[in-house]
Amino acid sequence: MPHESSPVAVTLRHDPSPAVAILFQGEIDASWAAHAQHSLVEALRHRPDPIVIDLRGATRLDPRVVGAILATIDAADDLDVPVEVLLGAADPTGGLLAPAA
Repeated sequence: MPHESSPVAVTLRHDPSPAVAILFQGEIDASWAAHAQHSLVEALRHRPDPIVIDLRGATRLDPRVVGAILATIDAADDLDVPVEVLLGAADPTGGLLAPAA
């Protein structure tokens, strides 16, 4: 645990929606991949409607973190839990999570 504060946070929302938001801030390198995976699994465990993955504050995501996000989206689809991914102007996933045109 080399970092003092986490750039990955899970926020349970109660008003106005029951969505769980996973917020990614700054550069999420390989040292945060396990924490990001845990946060995403916890979000699924709550089975909200929907899960919101907010990448607007992320500047870079390690490929393992992107893989964890993609696996979460796939698992949520299996559970019929909608997932909303919020991207900023700079997509830290290299287009992997951008909406299909």
